[in-house]
Amino acid sequence: MKQPNLLIAEDSLIFSQGLTQLLQQYPEQIGEVRVAHDYKLTLEKLDEGTTDILILDLNFESAEFDGFTIAKEVKELHPSVKIIILTQQAKIDSYELLFSEIGVQGYLDKKLGVEETLEAIREVSIGNTYVDQNIKAMLEIGKWMEISKREKEIIELLVKGLTQKEIAEHLFISIRTVEKHVENMTKKIGAKNAVHLTFIYTKYKNANREYRF
Repeated sequence: MKQPNLLIAEDSLIFSQGLTQLLQQYPEQIGEVRVAHDYKLTLEKLDEGTTDILILDLNFESAEFDGFTIAKEVKELHPSVKIIILTQQAKIDSYELLFSEIGVQGYLDKKLGVEETLEAIREVSIGNTYVDQNIKAMLEIGKWMEISKREKEIIELLVKGLTQKEIAEHLFISIRTVEKHVENMTKKIGAKNAVHLTFIYTKYKNANREYRF
């Protein structure tokens, strides 16, 4: 398979130069690596038609554009170019905008090592999407932050082994209300059922002991 040609859109000279030198050490996996430091130069280099993947920062020291602006324009003018966001300011709110509305293929934290960066490039180059583990953990926290105080009480009691009927009696609410809260949580979290929901919650709490509702 042809090695993908990369364009790094990043206004930090030291970071872009360092990343370029790092990626060029893997010629068996990476093709040509070029750099653009602003909006105009990024589009000019993409117009040459040799770029397969754009590695794009979101934050530029400019009041006129940012990574979102560039990504939207690239998707309109060069829809075949795949986009990997590489940023130190990954945010939950940005995820839906980047993937659902703009249509990027990757979302990476700049704290990543070279191996996962190369893995992301490999996955995106064959048509898959890629979100790194740090951002996945952040998104998981975001999902649990959306549950209400009552839902938290219910999930905590489910984890302790109480049935939904026992939870209803304990909280002095109807069993139908408990069922509705459990149903809402399974949808928010993407669980298959109540058992799967408690499994995900237990795993989440064990991995995020420093987090409190």
